[in-house]
Amino acid sequence: MMQQQQAEAPLPNKTDASSSLATSAVVAAGAAMLASSLQAQTTTVTDVTLLNYALLLEQLEANFYTQGLRRFSSSDFNNGSFSQNLGNTSDFYGDSITGDVYGNLLLIRNHEQTHVRTLERTIRSLGGTPRTNCNGFSFTYNTVDEFLAVGKLLEDTGVSAYAGALNMLRDPQLVTTAATIATVEGRHAAYLRLITGDSPFPAAFDPTKTMQEILSAAAPFLGSCTV
Repeated sequence: MMQQQQAEAPLPNKTDASSSLATSAVVAAGAAMLASSLQAQTTTVTDVTLLNYALLLEQLEANFYTQGLRRFSSSDFNNGSFSQNLGNTSDFYGDSITGDVYGNLLLIRNHEQTHVRTLERTIRSLGGTPRTNCNGFSFTYNTVDEFLAVGKLLEDTGVSAYAGALNMLRDPQLVTTAATIATVEGRHAAYLRLITGDSPFPAAFDPTKTMQEILSAAAPFLGSCTV
């Protein structure tokens, strides 16, 4: 879960990317609007509604990786600050990571694009209409380190989204489809956490979040795209 825009406006730094965005007036207004629009939906959520919700998040991630990997090259990632800790035996996380980070991110991008296509096909098989892919997503980063920080945030958010929505699906086959996507999203999150020096397994259980909570958290990245 395509044509992309060039990244714009820098993040202050990777550690406070989400907090600085979340405190802006624009984000607050957007989050309130999203919560309001979903309030009426929650009493009549269908499997198609949930799959389109997942599709929005997969489109967001697919757009993010496609855009960033067009902007940055493999050498850019090799020269990133994060890469200085890869293979560093004094660093608890990332010390055993080897290989081409850019190549691995390309694989993650391919996974997200596959998730998008799978969800679109599934929605059509149920007689529903997949949401249209939007070119108006907005991502803010200037360096590969900031790009990875945003990616880590998106992947963690995606894991919480699937964890919170799986029990709402009514068709058992759809639960299996969504669960097999969710576990891969968890692998993506673990990889991004590992290469950026965070624990790939921070807790025994992943947090679950509601649709309102997830869409509020995603508001800074939705840009001109509608829910």
